[in-house]
Amino acid sequence: MTLAVALLLATGLAFAESPTRFEHWVPSGWKLISSATGDLNQDGADDAVLVVEEVSAENLFENDGFGPPVLNLNPRRLIILFNTQDGYQEFITRDNLLPSEHNQEVPCLEDPLLGEGGISIERGRIIVELGTWLSCGSYGVSRQTFTFRLESEQFRLIGYDYSAFSRNSGEMTETSVNYLTEQKKTITGGNMFEETTPSALWSRIAEPHHFYLEDISLDCHSRNSPGCNWYR
Repeated sequence: MTLAVALLLATGLAFAESPTRFEHWVPSGWKLISSATGDLNQDGADDAVLVVEEVSAENLFENDGFGPPVLNLNPRRLIILFNTQDGYQEFITRDNLLPSEHNQEVPCLEDPLLGEGGISIERGRIIVELGTWLSCGSYGVSRQTFTFRLESEQFRLIGYDYSAFSRNSGEMTETSVNYLTEQKKTITGGNMFEETTPSALWSRIAEPHHFYLEDISLDCHSRNSPGCNWYR
């Protein structure tokens, strides 16, 4: 598949997510790839969270190794809209928050957001799920769930959940962090394929801090990366 064909295919999917409803908020040269609605500020009206992705051939790279033939590294942007008497109004726009569809360093990685995760609004909270599933190089499968709640005109990270298992051994681990209570729960000893007795360990967060959607990154592999000091 050539880069030109890949770009045409990507552009053809630009309006898969209800274009007329949110098209005003999709920048020129971008496409809407995901949306969720729900009341975020407790005013009784459904607000919206959009994920848009740039459509540029400059961010498509041919891949001669394992993984897809073309890697889509187009950046993604998260947009939060509040529903007012005058219609939707932009509240937050965030770049450098979400991973792209592909990763040049890990070409076998499936799309962390649309392939294995997603964005939703539940009980007035924004839920972002990112998954890790590789078609080569690793048997590991993992899922991260981030929960944000509106506090004082900012969306605070109040919960982080991480689960992982091995597709060959079945071994499982889980971690759950509550940033409101500053408690962390770690479960080890589980197995997908056999009966086990997992053990749970409770601890305090080593460095309590408030983290906000406005200034963190969710595409983290090290707490030393910019915006990743929340990282476990």
